[in-house]
Amino acid sequence: MRTTVSKAPATLITGLAGLALLLGGCSSASNNASEESATSSPSSSTTASASPSASASDTATPAPSTSPEPGVPSSVPLCTADKLAGSVEDTAGGGAAGSVYRTLVLTNTSTATCSTMGFPGVSYLSASGSQVGAPAVRSEGTPETLVVLEPGQSAGAVLRETRPENYGDACGQVATSGLLVYPPEDTASLTIAYAGTGCSSEDIELLGIDRLQAR
Repeated sequence: MRTTVSKAPATLITGLAGLALLLGGCSSASNNASEESATSSPSSSTTASASPSASASDTATPAPSTSPEPGVPSSVPLCTADKLAGSVEDTAGGGAAGSVYRTLVLTNTSTATCSTMGFPGVSYLSASGSQVGAPAVRSEGTPETLVVLEPGQSAGAVLRETRPENYGDACGQVATSGLLVYPPEDTASLTIAYAGTGCSSEDIELLGIDRLQAR
C-alpha cells in the first residue's frame, strides 16, 4: 500500500511563519514593558521621598539679623544741640588741689529718642557772649559707650575747672557768663548760663572734660 503524504501549500507555510514572528514580537514587547515598569518604580519612590525635604527647606525660619549695638536700633538719631538742654551740677567731694570737679549734664528735651557717644566740646563764654580762652582738654577717665536717651533722660560728663588764680598775671582773668557746648559729632552748639572767671589767654587750659555717660 502506498502511503500518501500531503504537502501543505506554500501559502499556508508562509502564513504560519508570519504568525510565529508576530507572536514572538508581542511576547518581546510584553517583556520589555514589564522590565520598564519594574525599573521606573524605584525612581517614582525616590521623587516622592525627596518632596518633604524640599518643603522643609523652603519653610525654614531665617536666622535673626544682628545689630552693632545689641538692643539699640540702628535708626536712633544723633542727639544734636537742638534736642538738648544743658546744666552744670556740683559734685560732692569734687575739689582737688587747684581744681574743682563738677558734672556737665545734657538732657534730651525732644519728643523722640536720640543717642550720643564721646566727648562734648566745651568753652567759656565772656560776658558779651563770645568764646574766650582755650577749649576744654579731653580727659581719658571714662570709657566710650553709646548712650541712648529717651525724652527727658540725661547724660553726664565730668567737668574739671582749674582755678585761674593759679596762673597769675599770665591768665588775664576775665568774667565769664556761661559755657558754650558742642554735643559729640555735632557742628551746632548750645549755651549754659554759668557765671565765673576764666582766662583770656588761649595758652592756658582751665577746662577738662570726660566722655558722656548714662545717668
